[in-house]
Amino acid sequence: MVKGPEHEDEIWIEGFTKELERVDQLFEDAPSPSLEGLHTLAVHTLERKRRRMKYELLLFLLISLFIVGGGLMAALAAPKILLFIHGFGMVAGISVLVFSKSLRSAGKKGI
Repeated sequence: MVKGPEHEDEIWIEGFTKELERVDQLFEDAPSPSLEGLHTLAVHTLERKRRRMKYELLLFLLISLFIVGGGLMAALAAPKILLFIHGFGMVAGISVLVFSKSLRSAGKKGI
């Protein structure tokens, strides 16, 4: 007698069902939380999320002010060097786009 895939599936389902019943028996005596407990947990979770989002916003603002302030200080201290760096970056970007065949052909693949 050849065991087919259906027979193996039935054996697997029976074993899985027995394991689920065993787990149900283990947790049968566990008390379910009350509605007030769930509500308190939801409120606490929302407050924690709101506090974390405020902290992340404050951290983002401080870091962005530091970066913008540093850029402005660099522009005031040595404007020629800053303009040279920006100009060099623009020339390098344009030259990469012009001389790179793979980048030029990347836009034509969808056509």
